[in-house]
Amino acid sequence: MKKLTLLTRLSAALAITIGAHSATAGAAQTNAVEFLNLQLTFFTQGPTVTNKPATNDISTSVIKTSVATKDVIGWLGTATTNDFPATAKLVRVVHLNAGGDTRTFEVRYGSNSVDVTPFFATSTNSILMLGKSIYNPVTGLSTGSLMENLYLRFTNAPDYNLLPFFHVSGSATVKYVAVKSGKTTLSADEISAPDVFGNGLGTNGVHALVTGSISSTGTTTEVK
Repeated sequence: MKKLTLLTRLSAALAITIGAHSATAGAAQTNAVEFLNLQLTFFTQGPTVTNKPATNDISTSVIKTSVATKDVIGWLGTATTNDFPATAKLVRVVHLNAGGDTRTFEVRYGSNSVDVTPFFATSTNSILMLGKSIYNPVTGLSTGSLMENLYLRFTNAPDYNLLPFFHVSGSATVKYVAVKSGKTTLSADEISAPDVFGNGLGTNGVHALVTGSISSTGTTTEVK
């Protein structure tokens, strides 16, 4: 099985292993595209209140704030001065047959695409990966799955002014799926990390503990 570690070699982001094999020569540029789904909760310290819930009581609370993919897209829009519509999607793209198999993260809406890879540039995956797979050298396809730890880091990039950030990690399951584009057959990955945790900073400038889930699914191919 040929493994291509996503974005670690190229100082990009979300370093999850991808197997990608071309059975026959395809078009000049073939991409494997997946939707990145983030469901996070930011926990911040709430205020201290006297005489609550009863007289002479002093109580404190924890504030929970949900952060989903749409919120991250909004943050990226503010940082890059783009007014992304509600239909915008955050995608992970593997560019194949271009002489280098580059990887990017993009915000897409309609026929428009904005490269936001630098905001994920310090993400990595664990050195140890445990898995089971079958590789067919005739078809060039890998099937199977593996487990590893991912470290997703979303932070400011040079020349931009992004205030919110989050650094989360957790165990991820990577399942290989076969996708086709004409005569070209690819083996891409579906990623699921249902229980991540870490820290971050919200739009209010308050530091937070962060929990939630991350997935990258819905693999399709596009030829350009």
